[in-house]
Amino acid sequence: MSRSYEQTCFIARSLDVLGERWTLLIVRELVLGPRRYGDLLSALPGMGTSLLATRLKHLEQHDVLRRTTLASPSRVAAYELTDRGEALMPVLAGLAGWGAGLEDPPPSYTDRAAWSVVAMRLTATGEAAHFDALTELVVGEETLWLHSDSERVRAETGPAPVKPDLRLICGKETFYALAKGQVAVDDAVASGQLVVDGAPDAARLFFNLFHLPDGHHATSD
Repeated sequence: MSRSYEQTCFIARSLDVLGERWTLLIVRELVLGPRRYGDLLSALPGMGTSLLATRLKHLEQHDVLRRTTLASPSRVAAYELTDRGEALMPVLAGLAGWGAGLEDPPPSYTDRAAWSVVAMRLTATGEAAHFDALTELVVGEETLWLHSDSERVRAETGPAPVKPDLRLICGKETFYALAKGQVAVDDAVASGQLVVDGAPDAARLFFNLFHLPDGHHATSD
């Protein structure tokens, strides 16, 4: 049973639903589209299966997520965000921007490019919604794709559902350098650290629109 602050304050009520450990990280994973139970367990190292089941049930009861069925490659059960869950995107964007201002984490921490893609997607400006090139990212052993439809940006794990307009292939260090604006696309291509399958202009525009938040800006006021 989840604990409650037993206060009428809206912030306290929100934390009654979202404040338990791991809860918002489950929401973070579902930003990348519907996920199977096993996918969530794999993406949240250190979280036990019984605790994941408890958190999923809790979020389902509060209309943050719902069960769905993935049609491909076979019909399997999965979880996805509801409209109430999608409404948390500005909250996660604020946390990503605030967290970017913290000191660098220890090298022993688990690191996944997908988590940076979530931050890039959440903190992108409205202009990013008009970037309509289906883009596949191959970062080390991880593959993700993004697509915009003039209203919102969709990001999911795995290969693009159809042949992408733009395919970017690089290692993690290069990807982070590009996402932080520390290296230009042309220089990364020239050095062989980035392979661009598609229009070079589209690759440049991608990293202009999608980049990691600047923690100094996020925390200065």
